[in-house]
Amino acid sequence: MSGEDPMRDEAGELPLLNVYEVEDEQRGGTRHLVGFMDPVLAGAIGLVSHAMVGEFTPGPSGDFDPGSFTVNPEFVDAVIRFMNLQPARSEPLRQGAREIPGERLYVVDPRADVAEDEDPEPEDVLGWYQVDQAGELVPDSFRYNAQHVWFSTRSGVSGLLMDRTFYEFIHPEAHGQTELG
Repeated sequence: MSGEDPMRDEAGELPLLNVYEVEDEQRGGTRHLVGFMDPVLAGAIGLVSHAMVGEFTPGPSGDFDPGSFTVNPEFVDAVIRFMNLQPARSEPLRQGAREIPGERLYVVDPRADVAEDEDPEPEDVLGWYQVDQAGELVPDSFRYNAQHVWFSTRSGVSGLLMDRTFYEFIHPEAHGQTELG
């Protein structure tokens, strides 16, 4: 026996993204949720609604079917709150805004492999910020792109779902904080 914990990744961290099967007494049957919540935290405090990325119907072999995935609006709201905090933390965002006064500053999903002179696919655009005429990001202006795909068959899992800073924002209770955003 190697002594390795099968629930941890190569760095010894628990996975941030997990599938949870939940019996739904009101609707009847089993719901299949994709959660941005590690299994130890889920076991300790229960599933947190805003940390559930969404729901899916398993494919014929019982596997995750990205085509059936529907995003959880509460999760999207948490993404928007997180993204609206980023301008204060990110010089590259502020620099990008200075270059395009009066326009939108688009945020491309970190998973996308797009050259700087290429336009990303709509499914890879996480959203955008409004930039004022002075080249400053308008506070609380982040808008989520409804065409964004969290689990793309072309480009993979959204890079935001690998971001520990976002995870800590979603789960302040796991880090001694008391409220989300």
